[in-house]
Amino acid sequence: MNLFVNILAIAIFGILAVALIFTWSEARQQKTVDGEIDSQLPKPVQHNVYMRNPIFLSYGIFFALVLFIILFVAITYL
Repeated sequence: MNLFVNILAIAIFGILAVALIFTWSEARQQKTVDGEIDSQLPKPVQHNVYMRNPIFLSYGIFFALVLFIILFVAITYL
């Protein structure tokens, strides 16, 4: 592998490690609600359920990056 791929792999593993540590620390800080399964959602989140959901945001970013990669490969090799 060349230097660029090694640096890119290190950056990816670093981002994954930071994301894992952040997620773990946030999960440990969550308080259990007494007697209720869910708590009330904030008003901005209630009005923008899909735009404020990090899962949908992650999928959108992922598919946008996949499309950019496909476009780059198509332009480069075709």
